[in-house]
Amino acid sequence: MRKNVFISSTYIDLVTHRKAIWELLEKYEVNVKGMEAFGARKETPLETCLNEVSQSDIYIGVIAYRFGSIEESTGKSFTQLEYERAIDENKEILIYLINEEDSKVAIKHIDFDQKREKLLNFKMVLKDKHTIDTFTTPENLVEKLKTRF
Repeated sequence: MRKNVFISSTYIDLVTHRKAIWELLEKYEVNVKGMEAFGARKETPLETCLNEVSQSDIYIGVIAYRFGSIEESTGKSFTQLEYERAIDENKEILIYLINEEDSKVAIKHIDFDQKREKLLNFKMVLKDKHTIDTFTTPENLVEKLKTRF
């Protein structure tokens, strides 16, 4: 049976990374799930994301310099809530954090102030709970995923 793989990340800053992951995973016997294929639904965007995580076997978290969309009542990002759903449901979890020393990103793709603090705290949780890997470019990320799949 084909496994379902959910790609979790912010979008605008990682669109090329997400596209590269999607193209790679389509070569394997898995079903790829992510915001690119959600389409119109009656649920809220967050409900859609969380439902898709629940229907997945593997959660791939790709985190760079943006915290992303925030759910107001918790103050957590959609990506963080997706991750927490994956944890709660005991999914296989693969975490890839941007290499902060060797990567180059546009300043517009970096969050500052409160969002930056929340992002740093989230990254600390990920580093504490998982053996993470880092990436610099979409190609570098795909190479790392290739060895995993």
